[in-house]
Amino acid sequence: MNKKPLEKLSAAYRLLNPGCVVLVTVGDENRDNIFTVTWNMPLRREPGMVALLSGKRHFSYPYMVKTGEFGLNIPDASIAEAVLGCGSVSGKTEPDKFARFGLTRQLPVHIKAPLIAEAVGSLECRICQIVDLGASSLLIAQILSATVVSEHFQAGTWIFDNGLRLLHHLGGKSFCVSDQALVVGS
Repeated sequence: MNKKPLEKLSAAYRLLNPGCVVLVTVGDENRDNIFTVTWNMPLRREPGMVALLSGKRHFSYPYMVKTGEFGLNIPDASIAEAVLGCGSVSGKTEPDKFARFGLTRQLPVHIKAPLIAEAVGSLECRICQIVDLGASSLLIAQILSATVVSEHFQAGTWIFDNGLRLLHHLGGKSFCVSDQALVVGS
């Protein structure tokens, strides 16, 4: 293969993305919000743990610090416009992103923040560590519970036979989808 150096090293992270984009939900007794995150990852299986990166100046960051929790909602391509909107519009100026982007609040079991009914999967998470990275923080959290659309996730893996198209962010308004599994080896 013929490879060439990247013109801007600051774009090197895009080689590792696109990871699965998520809609993060936060809230307390008075207000909730949704924001889009592409920098997220699983950390361990038992106990289940995840991490996400959030800018400290984001409207939702103080909610996560105050409540110590958040919801991770996994969208598919059917709600791509809402994913883009929730990542483009600040909660400072939009008091109800659920209404604005046609999403439905789903009651959680263990956290205060609502989940998103249209998501193909949702995780309720409690923060156990915040790693300060200057302008942003890495939030490490334990998964308290998880729900998933059963026709799209069986035996511990995503099933694409029923039209599932998981969403991945490429930057700006560009996305790509995962829509098939590839089994390798014998």
